[in-house]
Amino acid sequence: MRRLLLAMVLSCLSLTAAAKRAPSASDVVAQIEARVAQGSVDPARDLAPLLDGLRAAKDDSAKSTYIDAIEELGDAGGSSPAAVKAWLVAHAPPVLLDVARGNASWSVRGDALMTLRSLDASDAAFDEAIALARAAQGDGAGFIHSRGELLQDWKDSRGRHGAKPAIAKPVDAAKEQRALEFLRARSIGASGDALNRALIDAEVDVVQALIDAGVDATAAGPAGMTPLATATMISCAQNNPLERQLAVIDLLLAHGADIKHTDTQGNTVLMGAVQSCPLPIIEKLVTAGAAPDPVNAQQFTPLKMAFVSGHWDIAEYLVGKGARITATEAGQVFFEKPTDPRQAAILAKAIKPAK
Repeated sequence: MRRLLLAMVLSCLSLTAAAKRAPSASDVVAQIEARVAQGSVDPARDLAPLLDGLRAAKDDSAKSTYIDAIEELGDAGGSSPAAVKAWLVAHAPPVLLDVARGNASWSVRGDALMTLRSLDASDAAFDEAIALARAAQGDGAGFIHSRGELLQDWKDSRGRHGAKPAIAKPVDAAKEQRALEFLRARSIGASGDALNRALIDAEVDVVQALIDAGVDATAAGPAGMTPLATATMISCAQNNPLERQLAVIDLLLAHGADIKHTDTQGNTVLMGAVQSCPLPIIEKLVTAGAAPDPVNAQQFTPLKMAFVSGHWDIAEYLVGKGARITATEAGQVFFEKPTDPRQAAILAKAIKPAK
């Protein structure tokens, strides 16, 4: 009997200890991911256990679980709420760097370093990670060195295009949550890259969702092209349905797109649009405030581009808005003057009278 009682007591103690045992890394991550998906996450309250768990983790498996979760939830191009991304990019890099300089396996340390890229961390965090990787010695040093090279390439690429780390900034929490649910269902992240793809394909609902999720409708992409330029010149070249293209342009203009933006070569949105867009889009841009006769660094104008591209309907419209060229410029554009009566009349009206 005594042995039976003792066994029962020990069994109870064991169950009590198990109940008090700290949750596993997988349990912690699952709880946080559920709150993020539900839209009920409080970053300061709910994400701290992610970093605390990574700091305290003793084995590589647990460390990998936490690092993978930080990468997924904090991915700058992912579908987490903007507040989650912002909190992780502000607080996770020091913890990841501690792991990278610690005694974890070389693969775990490498993953910690590369997570900085997913977070689109600051230049300062990148510099520290690159220096750490270059100084690596011992087991797996070559692999760690290669991670540093990848981070250096990423940072250099970001710098060449003038891109800076940026987190989406939604203005309406309810709209953001609905937008993120819409995007998750389509496996689309809330990022500038996703916006660029949606603009090229004139996907109105996706563009709206990305803007609601806080993606900047005015920020230039990696090649320096603004969303409005992509939605015109590039999208038009894809022969997307006109009504969708017009709707996308309206969305961008309603959310701050600069119709008068000029790049470093003096090119405007209208100049790009004239090359591939139909007349209704040109009319919309001019009506929205685009100057009809700007001159770029190569002395090209929208009217010259319309002539060169053979877009006579656009040329006629621009001439009607006051665009003109000189007789010398007309000779440069046309080796032979057009013989079609309508085209000849448009060109004649476009040429400035001799002084």
